[in-house]
Amino acid sequence: MKRFMYLLFFFSRSVVDCAAGGSGYFVNADFWCAWYSAEPEQVEYLVDWYFNEEFTMQYNSTVGKWTGFTPAGLSTAAMFNADERNIQRRMLEREFICVNRIDLVQITVEENMAEPSVTLSEITSSSHDTMLACSVYDFYPKNIRVTWHRNGQEVTSGVTISEVMTNGDWTYQVHSYLEQPAGRQHGVTCMVEHESLREPKIYDWDSSFNQSERSYLIGGVFALLLGAACLLSGLIRYRKKSSDQIFFFKHFVIKV
Repeated sequence: MKRFMYLLFFFSRSVVDCAAGGSGYFVNADFWCAWYSAEPEQVEYLVDWYFNEEFTMQYNSTVGKWTGFTPAGLSTAAMFNADERNIQRRMLEREFICVNRIDLVQITVEENMAEPSVTLSEITSSSHDTMLACSVYDFYPKNIRVTWHRNGQEVTSGVTISEVMTNGDWTYQVHSYLEQPAGRQHGVTCMVEHESLREPKIYDWDSSFNQSERSYLIGGVFALLLGAACLLSGLIRYRKKSSDQIFFFKHFVIKV
């Protein structure tokens, strides 16, 4: 199984007020480390550069230079790339900030790793289509891949997925939805890939009836069994009471 990124770690944010009097233009930068594996060469260092809250350029250690995304960013990136000391400084930051923390990141992830729990459900819709939901809960680390398949082939049409959301602790949840015409659930599966799993887990959709219907059926069977038990108990008590009355009557007649 392909290993996913261990952790996207926000290192620091710097903000500079470039206007006199403290009101006007702002420059800020976010510094990131992305660990795709425990191998140092796989560690990626990024610097996101913003001007007045607009994302203008980025340094990427994999690319090895700055890339501009706006006219101002293009000119500034060209100036930074021409400065050899600027590029060398970014390389040293990658070693100090990211590479030297691989062991710490690995230990943190392994100690807190949590396997996802998955629930399949059907969402009612006013249209003729059916919305299937694959909800993944309580997993860590954050990065996860959820895909839909039909008869072994990945389905991309009609698929939407939510953002990965925090549960308020160190774990996360995410929800993927598949919209399709009603009655086409046969052969549909949800596949979940995560760092905590040795191999991808596949969850089959039961096309005969959805989970809510299954719950109603189980509840109905339970109620039926409970009613039968109560009826049988009442019948036994009634017969026992009748037998006691007959015995008492016979015993009374004999004594007289």
